[in-house]
Amino acid sequence: MAERRLARQTGEQLLGSRAQLLKRVCLSGFDGLVEESFRVVGHRRSPEQYSVLASVREFLVRLQSEDDAGADRVFELVEGRPRMAGSAPWFSSALGALGVQVHFVGACGKPGCMHRAFAELEKRARVYPVAAPAYERVLEFGDERISFVDYRPWGEITWELVEERVGKAALRDLWAKAHLAAFPNWSRLTHLSLLWRRLLSELCPTSGAPRKLLLFDLGDLRHSTDADVLSAIKILQEFQACHDVVLSLNARESQTVARVLRLPRIGLDFAGAPSAAAALREKIGISTVVIHCPLYAAAADGEGEEGLECAHTAKPRTVLQAGDHFNAGFSAGRLLGWRARYCLQLGIACAGFYVRHAVSPSREELVRFLRAL
Repeated sequence: MAERRLARQTGEQLLGSRAQLLKRVCLSGFDGLVEESFRVVGHRRSPEQYSVLASVREFLVRLQSEDDAGADRVFELVEGRPRMAGSAPWFSSALGALGVQVHFVGACGKPGCMHRAFAELEKRARVYPVAAPAYERVLEFGDERISFVDYRPWGEITWELVEERVGKAALRDLWAKAHLAAFPNWSRLTHLSLLWRRLLSELCPTSGAPRKLLLFDLGDLRHSTDADVLSAIKILQEFQACHDVVLSLNARESQTVARVLRLPRIGLDFAGAPSAAAALREKIGISTVVIHCPLYAAAADGEGEEGLECAHTAKPRTVLQAGDHFNAGFSAGRLLGWRARYCLQLGIACAGFYVRHAVSPSREELVRFLRAL
């Protein structure tokens, strides 16, 4: 009952927030990816009729049989579907759908030649292409996936390139006007730490400038060294000196950061997540730490710690980029000056709508969704 009441209260607050959200400005960057999904033909009966391999196990068995036969391993791919991917593009799409003025700077093509997969993003954000997107080819087997990704285009994204493609004056103006700046996917962007440091040295020292909300999402840390993670955290601490830093982590990432910071291991279940977020926040020394996963979300800030369970669905249409939608909802709440529990509820609802419908919700759709929880 308490959860339903909170959801409805959040919906009512969101209903009256249109004018406020329209005045809020966000700058986000810098990743961008085109994902193309295929199914693998198992048997073709005619040009129009074929069966597809139903599981990764079935694919591996077929792969082994091809190897045993000594023949070239050739598989026919069908149903290719290119789509926008990447943390910053989907975060921007979700936040723009709620009414915020979003400026996305990232890997979606060269100036004057943006990749068509990002056309939908252009309806919700002002887009500044600075580099070609990374490319991901996915083999789908029911609910299972095998991905092959080429991240090399992201290695081209440097501070100098961003200044060149956006323009020095325009970049400074975007930063000055932004109430929120969001920089996700640190682990995959080769030069993002250097970009952050240039932001600190070039744009943050403006005397008398108001404190911004800064959202950081470190991304998948499985291939990051402890030294690199500590270096990134050090930069977040430097940002906190002049802005309000929010670090958003999923459950696995929070465990990695806790280990790197030599914090005692805390069981990351619904009961322990708020305390874990509080311990991370105190150790790092930033404004807010958020931990989210499909079952719960928790946050710790200067007012205390909060945790909420997520509304689960047994039949999601997609789970990809759910975390980016959570971050967008949470950030929207923060831009409106809400307390952590309402921000968590808005983040959970934004992600929940997305996994059920595979599209970013508008403000009106999210209000109806919250009323129905």
